Amino acid sequence: MSTFGTLFRVTTFGESHCRGVGCIVDGVPPNLPLVEADLQPQLSRRRPGQTRLLSTTRGEADIVSILSGTERGLTLGTPVCLLVPNEDARPGDYAAMAAVPRPGHADYTYEVRARGPRGGEGGWVVGRRT
Repeated sequence: MSTFGTLFRVTTFGESHCRGVGCIVDGVPPNLPLVEADLQPQLSRRRPGQTRLLSTTRGEADIVSILSGTERGLTLGTPVCLLVPNEDARPGDYAAMAAVPRPGHADYTYEVRARGPRGGEGGWVVGRRT
């Protein structure tokens, strides 16, 4: 989970290998038009198969749902919760990489930040997880 912002705050949650990913957007004023169709084009841009750079074989629809914070297409002034369910989550695909940080991901940074020398168990030591 990560939180960004002060007056307009976005908190993300979930992982690509769990049941879904999403965010909570706090500080959204009331009466702004907002429906899933406003957000979907941004998710569709990252779908696999559109470029050689996005090479995952996982087949995800990446369809966003607004769970709360809107009514009849308008924001309520309460936090907006968005969810993108994972339909093809394969946690087992990551088993071989449990001992080393994945290239292009924030695995090492997360370990140092969340479970560094002062907190939690484990951590990365020269290419292996303790």
